[in-house]
Amino acid sequence: MDRKRRAFLTEQNLDGLLFVGDSICDQDMYYLSRFLTTDRFTLLAADKIHLLVSSMEQGRASKESFADVVVNTTDFGIAEKLKASGKPEEAYLEVLREFLLEQGIKRLGLTNRFPAGIYSYLSRDFEITLLDSPVSRWRAVKTKEEIEAIKAVQKACEQALSLAVELISRSRPKGDYIYIDDCPLTSEMLRAVIEVALLERGCDAVDTIVAGGFAAADPHARGTGPLPANAPIVIDIFPRSRCSRYFADMTRTVLKGEASLEVEEMYDAVLDAQQTGLGAIRAGASGREVHSRVCQVFHDHGYPEREGKGFIHSTGHGVGLNIHERPSLGLAEDILEERNVVTVEPGLYYPEIGGIRLEDLAVVTAQGFENLTNFERRLVV
Repeated sequence: MDRKRRAFLTEQNLDGLLFVGDSICDQDMYYLSRFLTTDRFTLLAADKIHLLVSSMEQGRASKESFADVVVNTTDFGIAEKLKASGKPEEAYLEVLREFLLEQGIKRLGLTNRFPAGIYSYLSRDFEITLLDSPVSRWRAVKTKEEIEAIKAVQKACEQALSLAVELISRSRPKGDYIYIDDCPLTSEMLRAVIEVALLERGCDAVDTIVAGGFAAADPHARGTGPLPANAPIVIDIFPRSRCSRYFADMTRTVLKGEASLEVEEMYDAVLDAQQTGLGAIRAGASGREVHSRVCQVFHDHGYPEREGKGFIHSTGHGVGLNIHERPSLGLAEDILEERNVVTVEPGLYYPEIGGIRLEDLAVVTAQGFENLTNFERRLVV
């Protein structure tokens, strides 16, 4: 990582790359520092990784972070500056300016999502270059340790999904809905089972999808109310480890009761598309080409692309410290590299029927892929 960072700074003719924010929201900051906090701090990626934190956070940052240098705002007289101006933001900006000057910074790189107010202030004293964050590209290629972390989350994800599918399989169709102990089984009940299971395994559940019937025609509908009988139920789980901060992601579509021929044919098409997409993955392949092959499978099955229905999203995306990160398996020209971790999640969506989606998580290898998902694909349970 040090080599990549230094090569990037040399290539861009920069003295440093600056981030200001918190590492809960900014995963680039967490990736570079491995310091997790909700409080704002400054990270300077130069020849070394420097952190500028509050005096309250210096001890923890020094112990927990990967930073080479940790300093605090008190070292730069923030209390005196605040007393003089009475304006916390103005005092912080003066501290930030002095911190950068002390490091000998003249040419500074800022990402395109950098706070506009701070950018405006710094542009008075520094030569600023706005750029796409290179860290998101560095994060796309995972280390062995990162892959192991993702595997652990995926295992928890599968265990939670197993409980959900088992509950659906124990239910019985009655009229339009499925029932457990004479009570309609709802999206909320199933989501609670999933989320409790994930919490017990050290993971946060993030907007788990349990959408049945017509609701599942919207790929990101969370689902509410009683789950339908004889209709597809899409379960999409994307938990994050509370320890490692890495995500996993998987989707299965199941049905309790009798599947119509139309639904069976849709499911077969999605399954064929997913197997084709997985088979197209290898280092050096284009994400666009993987997506194109999946689209062709749907066309061959009689499901051409149409506005607002059919296959209406990309084939997949990278997974790591964010649930959606590089590379993309879609219209972008991303080239897959060894140790990318990507989803393959084709789906079909029709408002008058509902939705069907299957999603596996895979590591890109030189010759193909390693599937991190070990969960059966079965429509009727």
